[in-house]
Amino acid sequence: MNTPIFVVGTPRSGTTLTARILGRHSGLFIPGETHFFDDIYARRQELGEPREARAAAAIAARLSTLYQRFNEPDDQQRIQTLGGEEALRQVLGTSCRTYGDVLCRFMQFQMCQNRAKVRWGNHVPKDIFYVRDILKFYPEAKFVICVRDIRDFLFSYQYQWKKTSPENIERMKKLYHPVLTSLLWKAAMKQIRVAQELVPPDNLLIIRYEDLAIRPEATIHTLCQFLKESYEEEMLQVEAHNSSFEVQAQGIFSTSIQRWRQHISHEEVYIGERLARPELQQLGYPITHVQPNPLKLLHIAASFPYAFCRALYANRSVRGPMLPYLKQRAASFFTSGKKT
Repeated sequence: MNTPIFVVGTPRSGTTLTARILGRHSGLFIPGETHFFDDIYARRQELGEPREARAAAAIAARLSTLYQRFNEPDDQQRIQTLGGEEALRQVLGTSCRTYGDVLCRFMQFQMCQNRAKVRWGNHVPKDIFYVRDILKFYPEAKFVICVRDIRDFLFSYQYQWKKTSPENIERMKKLYHPVLTSLLWKAAMKQIRVAQELVPPDNLLIIRYEDLAIRPEATIHTLCQFLKESYEEEMLQVEAHNSSFEVQAQGIFSTSIQRWRQHISHEEVYIGERLARPELQQLGYPITHVQPNPLKLLHIAASFPYAFCRALYANRSVRGPMLPYLKQRAASFFTSGKKT
């Protein structure tokens, strides 16, 4: 089976770890985060249709630096080694009819270095907002949705700057705010309902970060069965790690679970639980009912508008056009459908 695999969810919820595990499989090619849909597909009005020569050239140019913009140096080096923009122009040509064809050719272009890799996957957490578009291009696509307790997510998101490159540290620090980050988690989790309505049950798997960290081998077996791929022990030997706090650690470990109990405030816990109670309950995460300081809560609430604008501005170079971006995220709060 060569249908593409999409690993989605929220940041800091195990998407990268899951992708690295899958990438250890002898037949699977899973590069770093491409952000194809948010960076290129979202600009389709500006770029034009891939079958047009001018549009194909513009898409190739943007693809040639895609990994560089999203801090994936190893993957960017691969593109350069394979010939960069000029090679991509030849690969895309004018034979790509859709943006789905473009992404597929882009992945196949990279796979040519290793003939054993016969199936590709894309891991970008925010692609959970593009399920409809992905299905339009790849009706049989497999979706792996990674979820995590919002309180550990808040803690991890707050410190994700520790794992980024020096030029991205200040930008990453500006993205965290208890309300904004909780709404990000909630919006992504509400998209699970959309996915469950649209994706055939056999093509969708929800993986809890906690299960992957505590029972990695059993969880990877389940993942392989879902993808109809053979289990390989090498998949457990990941070079990445699943923590934004222990930056020197390697492999899969469970110490990152419930670390929020020692590291985030009662106010942050309260905000996360209050804003995302239905989703927490649907995913099986308990509510703690902490008692926050009212004055601190008021201060956090008052700072939200500024934090929202600051995050939008800080991320201006790594997101698509602003209005479609905001509309897409806001629409999540008006979705309804099956429960997880």
